[in-house]
Amino acid sequence: MDIIQLLMSNAPAFLFVLVRTASILIAAPIFGTTFNIPMRVKLGLSVLIAFIITPLAGYVPLPQTLVMLVMGLAGELLIGITIGMSIQFVFTGIEFAGQIASFQMGLGMASAYDPLNSSQTAILGEMMSFLTLLIFLSVNGHLMIIMVLRKSFEVIPPYGFRLSGAFMENFILFSREIFILAVKFSAPVVAILVFINVALGIMARSVPQLNMFVVGFAITILIGFVMIAISMPAFEAALIAVFDRMWQGVFNLTGAMHHA
Repeated sequence: MDIIQLLMSNAPAFLFVLVRTASILIAAPIFGTTFNIPMRVKLGLSVLIAFIITPLAGYVPLPQTLVMLVMGLAGELLIGITIGMSIQFVFTGIEFAGQIASFQMGLGMASAYDPLNSSQTAILGEMMSFLTLLIFLSVNGHLMIIMVLRKSFEVIPPYGFRLSGAFMENFILFSREIFILAVKFSAPVVAILVFINVALGIMARSVPQLNMFVVGFAITILIGFVMIAISMPAFEAALIAVFDRMWQGVFNLTGAMHHA
């Protein structure tokens, strides 16, 4: 009963916390874009988490004008979307790596419809995306999202959002990770297939009677999957290291959003 009275006496704080919580859960993986969770479930989870976090946010005064209220809520919305998208960038980079490997292996036509993004995605990219999701859950990434949300109120209080050069620089660095991760995680397959294609080219010149298109297509797929299987033990360790860097970057990003 005391908690309910506290929320009623500090309704503006609950409103600001709810907007930031809902925007993070909608933009972040697992809660938002990874699964097709009904919107009512997302809103209910957002209200529950906001109900728990509101006493930690402190007292928030009611805005004096409607313009100040809209600007404050817009700032909370930007904070949540930015944090959620920053985490999502890692998943996008790994999926992009799978797509690059698929095209190099000759599986570019083997695609599936992604109902979340309304587009065709490579099968190998979907596989690596689900592996990333499983590893993310195994290291309690879903709980870390909630912890980042709670920590964000310690760093960025309501009305504390600042659009600064440091914030834009940190966000651009996060978006750059998509391409860096794609190159790094697809490098083993791409590198070995470069040598395989060179060898196939030499064989085609040496034995013209051999149909290298049919033989080469089967060989590149086989070698590609063998290379993926060999690199799987290192995939988990490398991905966990990426997650550790990601959380540190998210904390730096939240700090940049408060200091002008």
